[in-house]
Amino acid sequence: MKKLSSVLLLAILNLLAVLVPVSAQQLAPPNETAQAGALLPPRTERVPTPATRLHMGMTEADVEQTMGTTAEVATSENAGVKIRVLKYRLSPIPAKITISDGRLSGVTLDIAAADDRELPAHSRSVWPGMHRTTVLRMLGAPAEDRFHKSFGLKLEHMIFARAGQADLTVILIDDRVVTKKGGRALPPDIFAFSLPLATGEADQAVERPRSTRMHVGMSMGDVQALFGPPRLSVPFTFKGHPAEYRIHETDQNGSFACLDFIDEVLVGFSDGGKIPLHQILSGG
Repeated sequence: MKKLSSVLLLAILNLLAVLVPVSAQQLAPPNETAQAGALLPPRTERVPTPATRLHMGMTEADVEQTMGTTAEVATSENAGVKIRVLKYRLSPIPAKITISDGRLSGVTLDIAAADDRELPAHSRSVWPGMHRTTVLRMLGAPAEDRFHKSFGLKLEHMIFARAGQADLTVILIDDRVVTKKGGRALPPDIFAFSLPLATGEADQAVERPRSTRMHVGMSMGDVQALFGPPRLSVPFTFKGHPAEYRIHETDQNGSFACLDFIDEVLVGFSDGGKIPLHQILSGG
């Protein structure tokens, strides 16, 4: 158990290393260009999605009744736990749902809307939130690196080329990856994105346990009222908007969940596993 908890602690620390900004001395000085005239102004909208009706612990049958069937299913097994990952190509916010031993254990909304079906293989090591220094460490120097200054934000458009593969575009705003796409084009609406709109439906007649009552679309304040202050909090930005990665203890037995917020809206959560949080944070 000690070895497993150490592995989970290392995973959390690796995530924090990605999210926490590095010093200014580590950044390459940008050569800004003035080619952003076609970019649309920033826009954020709240949109309904059936994913807001999902909650921790739902059966896979209830998930499919809520979301419908999907042809994209990946299966695996970890420490004796059977895992199924269901992908839904919803518009404008795709969703990835994790089922562990027949129960929902995580929901991730792809706010960046990066469709991996169109992406070359070398894109897999880059994901939204990653700092530019880590991108360069993972992929090397880009074939082209274009800079724009628009709407008070610094946009960087990296283009990576690999022999025998399609070109890869990685777009960063204020030194953080916001999306990745195949090809070399810069989307004009790159500053826009959608967040889930909670349905406001009444809860079940019998109140569920606290750990099963969170859902995407909740406000950060509602989550904190449910679980109290976070045990770990890492702020960052997404397209110039405040974002935060949090770990909340969800039960007195040490159970916990990892949560992602953008503009104080919950956009993803996952069950922390069977090892109590205090053991993981202490490395015990």
